[in-house]
Amino acid sequence: MWEPVRVEHNDYIIKKVSINGHHNVLLSNFVNIWGEEITSASLYGRCKHFNPLMEGEEENLVQWTLSQISDKANAKISIKECEDSVVMVINSKLAGVPFTIQFCLKVMTSHDLYKEITLPLLLMVQQLQAQKRSLFDLVKKKDIEITQYKLEGAQLSRGSIETAAFVEDQFEQSRTAIQIPGGFPAQPVSLFTQEIQNLYVDVIKNYENSKELKEAAQQNADTEGSGTQRTFSNSSPEKKRNHNLKPEENDRDHRHEKKEEDKLLIKHRKEAVKKKRLNL
Repeated sequence: MWEPVRVEHNDYIIKKVSINGHHNVLLSNFVNIWGEEITSASLYGRCKHFNPLMEGEEENLVQWTLSQISDKANAKISIKECEDSVVMVINSKLAGVPFTIQFCLKVMTSHDLYKEITLPLLLMVQQLQAQKRSLFDLVKKKDIEITQYKLEGAQLSRGSIETAAFVEDQFEQSRTAIQIPGGFPAQPVSLFTQEIQNLYVDVIKNYENSKELKEAAQQNADTEGSGTQRTFSNSSPEKKRNHNLKPEENDRDHRHEKKEEDKLLIKHRKEAVKKKRLNL
């Protein structure tokens, strides 16, 4: 999960992904994205390089080191942006002993930016639009319900809570006047609030689940297709006929075919002898 982090006067989002001893450390400012992939063994060696007196089991030290990426209380992160990379240094303390680790994050491709940032944001917008449409429909139904109550003689005891009927077009026009934060163009990460982070997690989970379902459905379709192909090939008239014959019927057919072949062979021999006599 992406987490916002402020380094000096700049805002970033950062996350780590660990799968089977391979770790991805990603950093973004919503304009660029940087990352480094490193194995547990390499990260352990790097820890020993920057902290030669540090002792500990590889797995424990690696997991603790990765946890410092999001440990805002104990770890201090410094970032230096270069032309095509970012050097990220984390200073912390392990059991009261100073600890330093460094990551060299390379600029990632536009496809990586789309996958990690743009696509999730588009999915979030789609989700918010669906939620808005559901709320609009609910409010309109409430207005109809209130109107029905009034027609049946119901009255509000407090006029101050009475509301006008909901008009979608008027609502949309009023929303366009929302003021955009002044620092937004320079610091878009400031809008990545906890609520937005939670929505990000939800839409990514739904997206991954839908991908898995589609892949599983495609695999089932491929399997059924190959099974149908085998059924068709095995259901040709000749194969089907041979498959349905009893053993004694099969033997009878083979004997009949052999008898016909023998007759043809005798016929050809007679014709050959006859031609030979005529030539003499």
